[in-house]
Amino acid sequence: MNRRLLFITHHKLDDNNGGANASKGFLLCFARLFDDCTLICHTMDTTSPSFIPPNVRYLPMQDSRTKLRKLFDMYRGAISGHYYFVRQHLRHNRYDVVVVDHTFTGAGLSAFIKSTGASLITIHHNVERDYLRDNSREKPLLYRYPFLYYCRKAERDCLRHSDINLTVTRHDARTFRSWAPDACICHWGIFEYRPIAEKTFPASTRGQTFIITGSLNFEQSLRPVMAFLRRYWPLVLQAMPGAHLLIAGRNPSALLQAACEATHGVSLIANPADMQAVVSTADYYVCPIHAGSGLKLRIFDGLKAGLPVLCHQVAAAGYEALAAKGCLFSYTDEHSFSLALHQLTLADIAPQTVYQTFRDTFSMAAGLSRLSAILQQAHLL
Repeated sequence: MNRRLLFITHHKLDDNNGGANASKGFLLCFARLFDDCTLICHTMDTTSPSFIPPNVRYLPMQDSRTKLRKLFDMYRGAISGHYYFVRQHLRHNRYDVVVVDHTFTGAGLSAFIKSTGASLITIHHNVERDYLRDNSREKPLLYRYPFLYYCRKAERDCLRHSDINLTVTRHDARTFRSWAPDACICHWGIFEYRPIAEKTFPASTRGQTFIITGSLNFEQSLRPVMAFLRRYWPLVLQAMPGAHLLIAGRNPSALLQAACEATHGVSLIANPADMQAVVSTADYYVCPIHAGSGLKLRIFDGLKAGLPVLCHQVAAAGYEALAAKGCLFSYTDEHSFSLALHQLTLADIAPQTVYQTFRDTFSMAAGLSRLSAILQQAHLL
């Protein structure tokens, strides 16, 4: 179509992490539906990123502010480097639709974007209030209080000013509707930005190897893994004395390294060169994340290997289709964990079934179809 679209993200899209990969998928979907697209994101190391379609004009943004200037700006609400760049760009360029990828990106900008006459779409990667509650201590004290205040304000402003608010889980959509019943809030979901190839799995007997993956050096990830070792792994060993747990991920903290060494049946694999090769050696995938919101993309590691998933109820958000097919089992405490573990081991679901359900739910085609329906209903297509 002929409408002009601007896509703004705070992610550095050539990074290989959950948030950046999700944003790549979001960008590709919008680029399929709008012929004239512009992307504003942080300067990437790659000069011509292969994941940016030909119809997308890339405007690299570099935040060259000094630390003192960033601190000053933080107290006046300019918590993102996009604040000045986007305002300057929109003073000289007009768009029909502006997509703000993550509410942090839209801090101080949502009302300004609407004043240009553009329709505003915000993609909520999570419920910011919940994420900040679990990770705010990572910020220096002088930054923390204004950062928390303006991040929460940015979320409220996006809900208020956006023509469409897109969420990645139904749980997040329900939360936002309880806060802003008059806002247009639609569950979009999440998907792979690369094609999910057809794949076959050899017939084999499932063993007793469990695996946890993900970044292992930040609070929201580290604390649940430590809690799993302390509260839940003994229950696995009680039910399956020969069980083995692999923990694989980036930059494990010294605390986690010591805990793994002291726990029976646990092996730590730091910074694996090929994560999927490591995951393919396991029989069950575990995601113990019990805080925050949004969709836990690390579960994709297990699903791509055809592994059934055992996860905390918080991490199950967005995976309802997998749970309905018997590919995912969730828990909230020790009692429900033992029941979920029993169901998981009895299910004996084929790797092919797990993989195909993942493919049907999280493919780019599925994401594109859902977005097209949402935009048509809002008369933006």
